[in-house]
Amino acid sequence: MDTLTARQKFILNNLIEKGSISIGDLSQQIDVSFRTILREISTINKSLKHYKLRISYTDGNLNISGGKANMDKLRDILNGIPYLWLLTPEQRVVFITAQLLLSNNPIKSAYFSYQFNVVEGTISVYLDKVESWMKVRNLDLVRKRGFGLKVEGNDWNKRNAFVELLYSYKSMNDLLPFLYKDTSEYSVLAFFKVSFGEKLVNQVRELVKKLEGSSILKSSDEAYFAAFVHILLSVKRTRSGSSIELPDYLVSDILSSKKFSFIKEIDEIFRESGVALPENELAYLAIHLNGGKYLYKYNRKFEDIGIDLEDLAKEVVYEVSKRLNIRINIDKQLIVGLVQHFNPAFYRLTMGLQVRNPIVNEIKEYYMQLFEAVDYACRIVFSKYNLSIPSSEVGYITMHIGAAIERQNISCGKLRVLIICSNGIGTANILYSKLKMSFPEFGEMDVCSLKDMNEKINRGYDIVLSTITVGGNSNKDIITVSPFLPNKDIEKIRGIIKSKISKSGIDRIVEHSNIGDVEESAEDFKTADDMLKDFRLEYLNARDFQSVVKEIVSDIYELNLIDDKEKVKYLIKKREEQGSVVIPGEHVALIHIRSEEVESPFLGAYRLKDPIKMKSLGFSSEDVDTFLVMFARKDESNYILELLGKISMSLVEEKKFVKLLRIGNVRDIRTELVRILNREDY
Repeated sequence: MDTLTARQKFILNNLIEKGSISIGDLSQQIDVSFRTILREISTINKSLKHYKLRISYTDGNLNISGGKANMDKLRDILNGIPYLWLLTPEQRVVFITAQLLLSNNPIKSAYFSYQFNVVEGTISVYLDKVESWMKVRNLDLVRKRGFGLKVEGNDWNKRNAFVELLYSYKSMNDLLPFLYKDTSEYSVLAFFKVSFGEKLVNQVRELVKKLEGSSILKSSDEAYFAAFVHILLSVKRTRSGSSIELPDYLVSDILSSKKFSFIKEIDEIFRESGVALPENELAYLAIHLNGGKYLYKYNRKFEDIGIDLEDLAKEVVYEVSKRLNIRINIDKQLIVGLVQHFNPAFYRLTMGLQVRNPIVNEIKEYYMQLFEAVDYACRIVFSKYNLSIPSSEVGYITMHIGAAIERQNISCGKLRVLIICSNGIGTANILYSKLKMSFPEFGEMDVCSLKDMNEKINRGYDIVLSTITVGGNSNKDIITVSPFLPNKDIEKIRGIIKSKISKSGIDRIVEHSNIGDVEESAEDFKTADDMLKDFRLEYLNARDFQSVVKEIVSDIYELNLIDDKEKVKYLIKKREEQGSVVIPGEHVALIHIRSEEVESPFLGAYRLKDPIKMKSLGFSSEDVDTFLVMFARKDESNYILELLGKISMSLVEEKKFVKLLRIGNVRDIRTELVRILNREDY
């Protein structure tokens, strides 16, 4: 066994544990060709003769056979091999990145070479990938001969990067069993062991268990795991002398705010367990454990955000899906990623902080249609909350959704394949069966004869295969293969698959997907028609905002569109306290709530005889004489939310609409609303 390479041991270990492996899956996992794998199997079999075991290749699968006693003996020998030697190249990059993010001191590349049992030249290739990944996240990887490797950047960005790395490395379904000590998957166990050490992981696991009993944490598994990760980071960085740096006033405001009083209870529980964290770290945990409920405002107060961040994430994904006419699976990884981004992003926006995205132009170029769709979605969703999302933030959101689409692309086998055959269905079926076994990336596969080729070939297939040579320049994209699919043809197809996925994964989904289940219903159309038909334009006698709210809510209550007047008034006032309802320079304010108290969506405009002073951007105030009011139900349909988003977007971007709201009649405003809702050229 000592003569086998790490890759050969990895293949053998997988076969011992699983019994049978698809050669296609293994090829993807370790990123080598079928021919290379078969060559490795030949070498492994020479070593296995001593143990009276043998690996065979049948119908696209690798199998190991031999006596149970011999298998157990081999398993014991393989257990002595360091697991880190068996990691795939992609996994090594993740482990290197994690260690660099958490280290205060430079690490020599020779250390990683020893850790993973590969030459330093290989580590250098990995570091190129790590460096590019860091740059996108406002971090720099310093690589100096004689000095080593070190990540430069603030600790906030390092921690955000680590959390993103973890969630992209494994799905929540893989991570939660680790937290609950219910997994034997060593790729997860090893990640936490290498990053934090077993002792710290077990200590923090117990701390989180105590917090669960104190009702501090939200009940969801995702929130529970997020708390575990952030506490791990906080304790690890504190003990290494690198506690996070936050502005003194922010730390003071957080620790003195009633909104975050739970952090005192956390501190007590920690101290009872022998864990003492400085105030900066307690403030850091308070921000991340509050579940994204509060925004830090210019007046140094924490206010209710007024909507669940998960709802916002789902609304953005819906708008992107509809814009591109594709179906995007809203998996937990995507929602967690977007919520993790929205929370600090809102903090930056409300505090006036700018985020640098050095590759936003590359994101625009690579994702093209997707970036435009995300930009549109952000405008239509966040305009209802009077938030403008800059292109740098749009870039990051695009990357999250783009990654989800790529995951969907890989898992769903989105490649569409056409098989051309002149020798009858029998030959085609042989090839069809072999392709199905060898290429999990293939989804829909159609078979046609040579005479039907011209009709079929223009239907947007990703790959066209033929068992005969088809002449003509127009047919240069047709790949000729044998119906028995020898190894040379398998490798040829594998190369085509890689180029298809890397070059146009998202574009391919846009071309072939159908949005299907996000189409509007007849009920949605009726609700929209009723909302427009019932649009109201009323005049108020109010002389302050409190009176404005009272009169508006009373008017809508009389229409039987809301249940609890006091609750609705409270929600509107909370939105106004955030200072984000006035459209700057337009003398118009937008009142929008989404609540369980709303029975049916409402749209109306209310004018004052005399303007009132209201808070605007920063510390300024503005005369307001018109209020556009939009109410939506908590479980409002995506279609209605989209319509309201179009209206709020026009309020921010179109002077004509603002002018009509202030001086137009009901008929003119309704006509303009219909134009806005029907327009598709945003």
